[in-house]
Amino acid sequence: MSRQRSALVVGLGVAGMASAIGLRRAGWQVTLIERAPQRRLGGYFIGLFGTGLSAAKRLGVMADLHTRTPKNAKTWDVTRAGDRHRINGFLEQPGDPQGVLRGDIEAALFENLGDVEVRYGTVPTAIVDVGGGAIVTTQNSQTGEVRDERFDLVVGADGVRSTVRRLVFGPHERYLKPLHAMICAFQLDKQVPYFPVNDGHRARRAGPLVVGVSVRGPPADRPLFLPHP
Repeated sequence: MSRQRSALVVGLGVAGMASAIGLRRAGWQVTLIERAPQRRLGGYFIGLFGTGLSAAKRLGVMADLHTRTPKNAKTWDVTRAGDRHRINGFLEQPGDPQGVLRGDIEAALFENLGDVEVRYGTVPTAIVDVGGGAIVTTQNSQTGEVRDERFDLVVGADGVRSTVRRLVFGPHERYLKPLHAMICAFQLDKQVPYFPVNDGHRARRAGPLVVGVSVRGPPADRPLFLPHP
């Protein structure tokens, strides 16, 4: 009888949980570690197009996703003078994309992790290639516990400044290219005046671009405001 292969997934985000679910279904024993002391909630607005919808269905999480695409929504371009005209909004593109929030996807994936072991407050501190696998040293930031474990596969799904990438391939500066741009997203307390409840808008000034996107359904039954400096 062959030995069950083992995998360490670093990062309890969308990519990490999706990887863990896929590996578990393929027969791997999966351990998932996360730097934060608990699962993070909330996040940015996401449009699920063909590939994303297909992936959600294959992972078995589509039924647990709360689609927030409002019906009969329109998107308007607003000039500095206040004039407006219809444009194709983000969710009016071909393929019938569905609008969700990042937290919706993470919650659905988390519910489908099954028997994957999740360790919070834990980071890798060393990764040594041993041929056919790796010895990974991890430390729990809350208890100080240090473990040395062997895995057949290590998946780095821990963000732009990935600790896995730094430990294996070198400093962040080798791989990051600053774009010198910033996106800020937050939910408004009430509907934008003079716009129907399901409608979105786009307004550009000299520099920043401001986009209002309507997302529906609890707990985000209000517009999402996306200024793009």
